[in-house]
Amino acid sequence: MLGLKELLGGKLKFALIATAITLVVSLIMVTTAMSEGLLTGMSGAKSSLDADALVFQKDTYPTFERSILSAADMDVVAGTQGVADAYGVGHTYASVGSVSDPFDVRVFGLGSRFGQLPIIEGTGDVGPGEAVLDETARLEGVEIGDTIVLTPVDAELVVVGFTEGRRYVMVPTVWVDLPTWQELHVASVLGRVADEGGSDPVAAARMAEEFEGSASVAAITLEDGVTIEDVQARLGSEYTVAGPVEAARAGNGMPEMIMAMAGIQGVSVVIGALLVGVFFYITTLHKTSQIAAIKAIGASNAFLYRDLLLQITVLVAVATAAGTLLALGVGAGMPPMMAFDPDPGRWAVAVAAVFGTAYLGSLFSLRSILKVDPATALGRTSA
Repeated sequence: MLGLKELLGGKLKFALIATAITLVVSLIMVTTAMSEGLLTGMSGAKSSLDADALVFQKDTYPTFERSILSAADMDVVAGTQGVADAYGVGHTYASVGSVSDPFDVRVFGLGSRFGQLPIIEGTGDVGPGEAVLDETARLEGVEIGDTIVLTPVDAELVVVGFTEGRRYVMVPTVWVDLPTWQELHVASVLGRVADEGGSDPVAAARMAEEFEGSASVAAITLEDGVTIEDVQARLGSEYTVAGPVEAARAGNGMPEMIMAMAGIQGVSVVIGALLVGVFFYITTLHKTSQIAAIKAIGASNAFLYRDLLLQITVLVAVATAAGTLLALGVGAGMPPMMAFDPDPGRWAVAVAAVFGTAYLGSLFSLRSILKVDPATALGRTSA
């Protein structure tokens, strides 16, 4: 076909535009993967919880950091009509001080639901004083069987396993059973009180007793046909109910981050569309005499436009394949702590957007094709 022959005849010209499209496609895919990676790194521990919804203390949504549900609160949630199952999830701050270079972690307590953690090494069978860590902790020198010391609470935990995709605010997470988390959280609170000169053994014992059975949030499974809105209405204004993914994307600056990354991806797609559209528009202008001659011997506008679409399809397909490989290479070369999480579904959407906008950009060329008068070719011939 004429379109393919033109591509083969103008290798350098079309190679340059293919290179430019490759860079645009690669940029879109890298930013998409980094966007997904940031979402996982910032809130994977929250969004991946095995639950239909999370129940927060009033006026604390969507932060684990401020929400506290007492044992009585947990009973209220578990006994609410439409709630099939409920378990507590605790959260507290800490640092690992038993390595050469101390690092911050977030400690999560899970109530009887460790099976939801994807164990990539070791075991997920966690007992008192034991922990599963996100795999990024290995980059800090932590291994299976190590005893880590959490500061400032001076608690010791034995590492029995590693999980993946469970970071929180870009730091590794430490997963313990709920009673262990309760001890760590109380010790952390008492440590702050002690710094202000207000702690004593009697108060410490009383606080620990009162805190027993508590959690930061309740993770719930709903009965068939029950919605989050139904449970919210039944619990009333004393609690806030939200889906795990919704909650994950609502806090810690996530809305702004998602908007920024979406803006970068959108601008990249627009640039790609303009690049393809303008290039083929200029090429079409340069071929006015050829188009006129082809029209003069009977070629229709539809035939010429189909050839143009064929060229765009081949060019963008080659550029997409090269851009995908380039993006994967960039991701492989990133430091392990960088957030890079290729999502085939998101990448497929990005590729579809590039093709769609490229075809849209071809309308500039179609306008030029329609305006070419075949009589101009006849006039040049007779001259």
